[in-house]
Parts: sequence; structure tokens; C-alpha cells
Amino acid sequence: MPSLITGSAIGNVDTQETIFFEGSPTFYIQQYEATPLYNPDSDGYYWGMSGTSSYPAFELGCMTDVSFTEGITMNTIRCDAVGDRGVVQRRDYVEFSFTISTLLDLDVLRHLMNLSTPTIGSGKSKAGIGQINNNRYYMVYAPKVYDQDSGDYFMMHLHRAQFVDAATINMKGGDVWTITGLKLRAFADTTKPANQLFGTIVRSDLSAIP
Repeated sequence: MPSLITGSAIGNVDTQETIFFEGSPTFYIQQYEATPLYNPDSDGYYWGMSGTSSYPAFELGCMTDVSFTEGITMNTIRCDAVGDRGVVQRRDYVEFSFTISTLLDLDVLRHLMNLSTPTIGSGKSKAGIGQINNNRYYMVYAPKVYDQDSGDYFMMHLHRAQFVDAATINMKGGDVWTITGLKLRAFADTTKPANQLFGTIVRSDLSAIP
């Protein structure tokens, strides 16, 4: 048996790449009733977005403090004789949270803050603040290009998401207005395969992936 002089593992070892991302991805949303661009692709994955006149895609602007998390239910498998043997886990949702510094136009803001569909004309747009439409769902497309020269990218696509929780517009003197408390929570989409209930992650990099 060879000695581990360096403390390294032996045999077939895959190491992570020294590629680092900086900044948030670009975010696009589209009504859930639209179909993904790849529906599915040649490998059976559902992802991508293409805006149409009936279902336009909306790009969210000037985002900061973006994070991605998930909700997990965990129940311990416990045996009297030996104690804990494992955990039964269930993924309940996945979620983006972020701050945004762009309030206009109202046709995009209405999605972020659950407003009514704007009335537009004569140089004005008007949206009402009423009850929340709990039947409004979105696809979320969030690509991040990490090599501008070759176009290599990392992308997250969520199938069936809602804006949840209370958004706050911060109006501080001498500072840009921001909307905080924004959360895009994706729930299980039972029309998709079991391994893609919530979404899909895609990496495109011809130089690194054979």
C-alpha cells in the first residue's frame, strides 16, 4: 500500500476547478403558463426562456444581496438500541432572495410587489394595490456568464415560483431607493420529472466539459 506522504487521497480523485464567480446573475421572469425554451432538451431537461407577445419575459434590474437557499424538512431515524441511524429529508422549496434598486417601470414592479396589471396611456401608467393574486406563478431564468470571451456560463432555472413575503421600499435621504425583502420561492412542479420538480442547473463550457 503506498504511503500518504502528502496526506492526499489515492486512486481516482476529482478536484474542484479554480473558477470563481463574482456578482449576481441576470434575472428574468416569465409567467408560468409559458413553456421553457427547451421543453425538454435532448437530454430530457426543462430550462431556458423565450419571451412572446402573449408571455413576455421581464428582466429585473440592478440587483444586490442575492442569495439562494432551500427549505428542508428533516426527520431523524432513531433506534432505541443504537441511537440515530440517519435522517429522512424532503425538499419543500428552493428560494432566491435579493434587494433591487430599480422600481420602474410599473409593468415590472407589479410582479415584484403583487400589484394589479397597469393601465398605460397618455404618458401615465397606473397600478393598483389590492389583494394578492395567489394563483400567479413564474418561471425564473438566472444565467451567469463567467467567461466573456468564450461565453461560458452557469445557469439556474426555476419552474414554478412566486414572489412571497413582505417587500419594503426604502426611501433614505441621500441614497438610492431600494426594495428589500424580495423572495422568489419555487415550489414543486408536478408536471416535470421527479428529478427536476423545482428546477434545473446548467453549465456550458466547451473547454472544460467533453
